[in-house]
Parts: sequence; C-alpha cells; structure tokens
Amino acid sequence: MPLTPELQTLVDALHHEKIIVLLAPSFPVDFHYPEIIINLKMIGAEKVVELTYAAKLINMEYERILKEHPDKRYICPNCPTVVKMIEYKYPELKEFIIDVSSPMVIMDRFVKKEYGPEYKTLFIGPCFAKKMEAKHYGIDYAITFKELQDIFTYNKENNIIWKEITYSVTEDGTPDFDKFYNDYTKVYPLAWWVADSLHIKGIVDASQILVVDWPKNLDAGFQEFKNNPNVRFLDILACEWWCIGGPGMMSKEPIEERKQKVLDYKHYCKKDKIWSKLGKFKYGEGLDLTRK
Repeated sequence: MPLTPELQTLVDALHHEKIIVLLAPSFPVDFHYPEIIINLKMIGAEKVVELTYAAKLINMEYERILKEHPDKRYICPNCPTVVKMIEYKYPELKEFIIDVSSPMVIMDRFVKKEYGPEYKTLFIGPCFAKKMEAKHYGIDYAITFKELQDIFTYNKENNIIWKEITYSVTEDGTPDFDKFYNDYTKVYPLAWWVADSLHIKGIVDASQILVVDWPKNLDAGFQEFKNNPNVRFLDILACEWWCIGGPGMMSKEPIEERKQKVLDYKHYCKKDKIWSKLGKFKYGEGLDLTRK
C-alpha cells in the first residue's frame, strides 16, 4: 500500500530529523499501551509524550481566570472546529473565547522550550481539524490515528526496520512516555471531563457549566450560551461522543467500550509512582498559554 505524499514526507522526516511525538489522550481507544510507545520509536520518533501535562497547565489557567473574573463568561477553545464555527457563524461570541490555547499547542511550546529548537514535533490524534490548527500554530507535523496505522502498515509491508531504540520505563520495567506524567487529565477526551477535571468548587457552580457535543447540537449550544447569562463556562466539542468519536479514529466499537479503555488506562497509570515528581505546575511557569 503506497503512502500519500504527506505521509511519505513524514516517514522521510522521521528518518532524518529529531521528532517528538505529541500523543492525544484518546490513543488508548485505537492503540495499546505500552506497545504504542515502542512502535512510535521504531518508526523514528526520538521522544514520545502525552498531552496530559499541557491539559493540567490549561486547567490551572482556567481556574485562575474564572476565579479572578467572577463576572465574566467563557467558551472553551480546545476544539478547532468550534473556534472556526464561532469565527464564521457566531462572530459575536468571539469575545467569550477564553484566551488559552489547546493542549496540542501548549505541549508543542513546552517540549520545544524543554528540549530545544533542534527538535520538531508531530501531533497524532483523532481529529482532522487539528491538522489545520497545527499548521496555523507552527506545529511541524500532524496526522490522525488512521494515518499513523497506515505508516505502521507501510513499514511492515516493506520490511522497514528502524535503528535501535531507547525508552523510559516505569518501576516494573514497562516502557513509558518520556516525561511530564499527569494522570487526572488523561480523561480529557471524554464528555464532561474537561469541566469535571477543573478544581473550581466555590468558583463556578455546576449549574453554570454547559457541556455540548455532536454537530447537531452545536447551534443549540451556542444559542443557549447567548440567551442564558447564568452559563459561565461553555465546554463544547464538535464530534459525536467528543474526542473518542473523532473522524480520524479507527475504532468501530460501541462508545461505552471506547470510554472504558480511556478510563482503564487512567486507572492503570495511577500505580506508576516513578513519575510522581513530574507533572508539577512549576515546570510550566513562564510558558505562554495564550491563543496568540
């Protein structure tokens, strides 16, 4: 099976450039941990990190903004489809988009600051719109889970074997990601969990949060936000069943099975004590979190 020109360019880059993979938290639906880490390094990835640390930084910033501006209302901009829809269809709502970038963008900034400008980044996730967002924000490469599987298949069919690889390990010797561990934001791709993972008790009441997904519900969600001043935070994504239902995924499993895979992975990671010293907010201090 030949690769598309875009994927062929990426395969070539993986052989000649230092590339850090930014893996979206919905990956357990389509790929097994820890095999996915080994497989990514075997196709040439220098390092592999999750987006969960960036999600933690985002949560902290949301919490700060909501606390410091109790009279203001906000829309979560994690979904690039939602942002574009606001720009073109609901421009009167642009002022409500909270000035915080998405986990993909912030993790890109973080790892380039951490590892240096000689590294390039590759985002892998379930979303086509993320590829456009990646291009806008200068992320070097972006593909879907389906496209990643195409690369795996291509390498296997053509007997392409990568160089010897190295990887981090957990306490029990399991291959693991290359730093920045955080467990509670591993549920970011699930419905309600962005809002639920915020520590905003006493800042925003649950009745002031509106959660919306599915294309058919987006217009109603925007209208509810416009017409209901009690809604302080609109947590809205375009895909049916949020990011675990993205069009760039391979899984055809029922949504509850997909959801359980993400939850099982989160539960498994809680026993990983080796990274307990990582994921601290202070390591991201000074990082630009805005949507500039």
